Amino acid sequence: MDQIVIPPRNNGKNSYRYTYDDEGGIRNVERMSSIQELTEYTNSRSGLASRSTRSTLLWPFHHRNTSEVPSTTRSSRLGRFRSGTWGSRGILRSLDDTASIDQSLVPDYVINFMRGETPESLARKKEARQWGERNVIITPRRDTFSSHLVELSGHFTSSAPPTGDGSQRSDLRRHFTGWRGGVVYNTLLSFLILVVGIISLILVVTRTKVFSGQLAIYSGDCPTATRINIGVHVVINVFTVVLLAGANYVFQILTSPTRREVTEAHGRKQWLDVGVCSLRNFLHVSGFRAGLGAVIMLVAVAIQVIYNAVIFFTQTSQNECAVSVSGSMLAIVALLNIVLVITMAVILTRSTFDPLATLGDAIRSFLRVPDQTTENASLLTKMDLQQGRWGPDATKQCALRSHYWLEAPSLTRWVLTILSWLIVGGPTAAAIALMARASSEGVSTPFGTATSETMFAFPAPIEITQLALVAALPQLLLGILYLSTNALLTTYFLSHELSLFALGPRSLRVSSNPAGTQTASLYLSLPRPVSWFLLATFAALGFVLSQAVFPIVSPSTHPNPTPNIAFNTQALLILIVLLAVVLFSVLLLGLRRTPTGALAGNPLALTGGACSALLGARCHASRNEGQGQGEFWLGPVGWGVVEEATASRPGRCAFTDNAIGPLDPDREYA
Repeated sequence: MDQIVIPPRNNGKNSYRYTYDDEGGIRNVERMSSIQELTEYTNSRSGLASRSTRSTLLWPFHHRNTSEVPSTTRSSRLGRFRSGTWGSRGILRSLDDTASIDQSLVPDYVINFMRGETPESLARKKEARQWGERNVIITPRRDTFSSHLVELSGHFTSSAPPTGDGSQRSDLRRHFTGWRGGVVYNTLLSFLILVVGIISLILVVTRTKVFSGQLAIYSGDCPTATRINIGVHVVINVFTVVLLAGANYVFQILTSPTRREVTEAHGRKQWLDVGVCSLRNFLHVSGFRAGLGAVIMLVAVAIQVIYNAVIFFTQTSQNECAVSVSGSMLAIVALLNIVLVITMAVILTRSTFDPLATLGDAIRSFLRVPDQTTENASLLTKMDLQQGRWGPDATKQCALRSHYWLEAPSLTRWVLTILSWLIVGGPTAAAIALMARASSEGVSTPFGTATSETMFAFPAPIEITQLALVAALPQLLLGILYLSTNALLTTYFLSHELSLFALGPRSLRVSSNPAGTQTASLYLSLPRPVSWFLLATFAALGFVLSQAVFPIVSPSTHPNPTPNIAFNTQALLILIVLLAVVLFSVLLLGLRRTPTGALAGNPLALTGGACSALLGARCHASRNEGQGQGEFWLGPVGWGVVEEATASRPGRCAFTDNAIGPLDPDREYA
């Protein structure tokens, strides 16, 4: 603590001693005469002479021959307006006490002069205090800065951001938010399905006493056996589509590029896909992630095929049927399910992995560290990239027009989706035509059953379990259709989410470490209602396909009945109808227009795919915000014109938290 003695003002009689704390606030004010009287009294009691050796300091421009008129009115109200210099008044202290009145007698500039302060130093201290308070209030998660620094080195910190009270978020909560939460939930669902499979396998082994045996879970009248067979296949196809959807989610995370991988690809004049499930990224992501993603996807598709071969139908006589389960197939499914759960959980151990999994991740990353290869090219197009124009040579004018969602996916993605639909729909239509010609009963055949005209013997001798696997192979084509349709719809909604930033400020939706007004969601790009619609539709498709083509052992005069492949015309018709629903739903959704607001078109709508270079070009900040105006992307941001074009230079389009203007198609923008 410091002490300063202030001499009498205007030839007054009293001097005062001011005591300051470490932060510069006044702790105490004492009249020197009172101190001297107390000292003299103490010294007289102790037999010592009182000597005052304290030196005093004069105010600036102070002299003793001045008027006796006081220059400051003593008022108890004055202290309320001088809290920036004086300490706060105690609750129990009287408003008219000596210290309060004495503090109001000394001007602020005098106290600051005595402490060696200047107006510049006071301004710097005030700014520092305000900046610190602003950090605490606006940005409670202070690890944003460390995340920014780590991003430059290509790694990701796993430390949980502190909450508003300064405590660290628990690891458990961290693993249930963002993309990690999505991986955890999908892994848990896969584990629950694994538990059901293991319990079923244990029951089969304990009943048959052999590992590769077959167990009849029901034997009796055919209508009851048919209903049991249908019910079990419903459960199986729900399980398989849940596993496939979870594998697709984790695969998209694994193939999502990091910022370092994007920067390296842009340096080679190549771009990556962001926010969608992509095979293009395989050559650019790390070998470990590419291999892990391939294993997950192959295992999930294999489970879909083999799971549908676990159950098969047997007709032992004209009125007696049985539903049997294969122990060997069930064991293979359980083993593959274990592999799937482990590979899904492995990614959770990679604490240094920071993927650009969502659109918000990419925008946040490019606003933190702008992409140098796309600088001054805010209106960059896919054609510019294909022609090698990455920088200032790119398009500088925007042709505003109506944009449909079906323009967002690339031509390659459209071709893959249509082909995957044709390889399922084509054979289905051909089978319907053949069954209609072969069977006189046609669609009147009960669901999940077959007649002698719709059963075909396999060319070579084969066991029923092997034939069940052959009959389940079309499920592989159905899995490919699901993956391609999911990726196409993801591109739809990714373009829509990006286009909304041109209509007004919005908070970023990120997959990890949200800060400010940013939000973290479990879904990546495809909203949950659309994902649930796909799950329900493809679970129904898988079930109907299992009842349209299935193995069956029919009664025969031979001692060993021969297994056959059976077709059901009614199920085939339902299958082609569901396939048409999927196709027309995708096409009708693609005819939706991108919102434009007051403009003729939306400049942020994607055309030709989710390209990282296009996002990097759109995500350059304005010149003012690029010069250290704070982390504005923590709050709502919008995209538009931030600098109007002049005769000497083009305008500028960028993300900002300030006011934005509409694009003028007749002007150029950099």
